[in-house]
Amino acid sequence: MFLRQLTVENFKGYRDKHVAEFNKNLCYFVGDNNSGKSTLLEAIEFLKGGLPTTKSLKDIQNKSSSEPVTVTAKFKGNIKDVVNDFSQSKYLGFVFEEDGEETLVARRSSEVIKIKQNSKDVELNIKKITLWNEKTNQFENPAGIDTVFKTLFEAQFVWADTNPDDIADFGSTKICGRLLTAAIGDFFTSDQWEEFTDVHEKTFSTGTDSLSSRTKDLEQKIQKIMNEQHGTAAVSFNFQLPDPSSFIKSGGINIDDGIDTSSKQKGTGMQRALALALIQLYADELRRHPVDPLKLKPLFLFIDEPETFLHPLAQNKFLEALNVIATAQQVFVTTHSPYLLRTFNKSAHSLFIFERTTTTKKFSESSALGLFGSSSPTWGEINYFAYNMPSVEFHNELFGFVQAKAISINTNNEKEHDFDQYLVSQSLTQPKQWIREKAGIAQTPQLRTLQTYIRNYIHHPENSSNVTYTSEELARSIKEMIPLV
Repeated sequence: MFLRQLTVENFKGYRDKHVAEFNKNLCYFVGDNNSGKSTLLEAIEFLKGGLPTTKSLKDIQNKSSSEPVTVTAKFKGNIKDVVNDFSQSKYLGFVFEEDGEETLVARRSSEVIKIKQNSKDVELNIKKITLWNEKTNQFENPAGIDTVFKTLFEAQFVWADTNPDDIADFGSTKICGRLLTAAIGDFFTSDQWEEFTDVHEKTFSTGTDSLSSRTKDLEQKIQKIMNEQHGTAAVSFNFQLPDPSSFIKSGGINIDDGIDTSSKQKGTGMQRALALALIQLYADELRRHPVDPLKLKPLFLFIDEPETFLHPLAQNKFLEALNVIATAQQVFVTTHSPYLLRTFNKSAHSLFIFERTTTTKKFSESSALGLFGSSSPTWGEINYFAYNMPSVEFHNELFGFVQAKAISINTNNEKEHDFDQYLVSQSLTQPKQWIREKAGIAQTPQLRTLQTYIRNYIHHPENSSNVTYTSEELARSIKEMIPLV
């Protein structure tokens, strides 16, 4: 089961309606600071858990809109199997077919409306998760679904500015918990566990000096009072062995960096290092022991700026781990780092560009990376399309690629004049005059396209007879060459 569509309406910086289609399992969010990347991650938190007790509606309401705040998610895939394996049958009536796939649509909204649901009047509000009913053509909130919805999938967040200790949680659905479950194997059926259960029984329940024997007098006193006031009733304290999973959940990770303490007491840097290490180990376990996705509870992994605290080589290693995880789970990454996009593959990855305007924030999926075939994406390409940063490197790459294409048509295009005429034949103009130098002496100016002028200026720094190009001209030259690739 995968998240295939997310719609946010008037949520924080997003005014009106914005829709993201997630057709791949590894999705990158790039853009300036405060452009709304992390907000989409927060929208998932809001959908699943509602408003935190520390926040009110005004904390998530778009400041320039009075319309309801709404977050809607569309899930597709093996939903019925996930429900049968991990959740409750309440969901099954809300799973419908769309484009040949099992589909479930969930929504949380601040809009207060009343609907007829199973012949009863039901009020929907921000506290209630609602599911789309294909038969009644409306969102509904069946009894008990708010609690059940939280069991359908796991969402793990590693934020850039908060302690990400949740990922080190020993719960069976968390990444660390999953690693522990795989590591302990059949421990809870081993001889050592049987020995422990025998000792526990003697210590707490049956021994002559057990906890039960020490509390017997207290039991009898309570029972006596109850029998006198409410009739005959037997009272006993229960000290049975807890469920094995509780032993795992109550555990934790210690780190000794000179001071041996719980990881939760360490600083943000150490906690992020631990979280990212666990993610990479989880990927390694998936690689060595592939799992049946039908038997793996959906995990949506949201990582905010993982390049923080990671040097470039470590970023490459981390990217390898994300690609492995994405074979079985869905991963969303916000980043400012071109290193994390260096192996971007548009057939397997999605890239969303975020930007803010004077009235709202917005995003769009980009398919631009990949101009140069097997050589893509280059640093220049990444910086231009992902971060809107024209560069000399990208200009050189485009110029060389376009010229190679022109030479394949006519070998004379190797020459500067002929290639410049080829550019003119592609509807480019010659607004510049390039002055050659021979033995330091300026020659007669020659009309050239902006592309050739900039290329010559870059490649001939010894030539002092020409005026440098502007950043605006560099951006324009790049923009005009892209359609020629």
